[in-house]
Amino acid sequence: MDLSVFLQDCVEELRLDPRMEEINLTFFPNNVTPVLVMADREKLRRVMMNIIGNSLKYMNKDQKEIKVELFDHEEVATVHIRDNGLGMDREELPHIFDRFYRADPSRNTESGGSGLGLAIVKQIVEGQDGRVWAESRAGEGTSIYFMLPRTDKVGE
Repeated sequence: MDLSVFLQDCVEELRLDPRMEEINLTFFPNNVTPVLVMADREKLRRVMMNIIGNSLKYMNKDQKEIKVELFDHEEVATVHIRDNGLGMDREELPHIFDRFYRADPSRNTESGGSGLGLAIVKQIVEGQDGRVWAESRAGEGTSIYFMLPRTDKVGE
């Protein structure tokens, strides 16, 4: 599938979500040619929804932003989803993709987080021969990246 077209569709769909009313959601494809990857469209949609849903839980700025970027490399495509929410401490980063891990359990009782969203993201991405990781700064926001292998085969 063309990852660029898929991400554009996801972002357009998310803009219709009532939870996104006050969020400035942007997509930067960073390329003009198709970015073909072998991926399950529905599972990848779940990845996007889990990452963006997680970002929404920790938004605390007046100007709320989520940026989606696509980087096309020779052998892989990298998706970067960045928010300007609460962020987290460096010590928490190695654990955020663990099942049931919640960086601040007291915050999650209000938002209903189970600690499974990013664990599911990791399982889906790695199940498609990809890789996922995060970067964050407390008070500045969080970036989630995932890479998928490129292909030259044309699918749906």
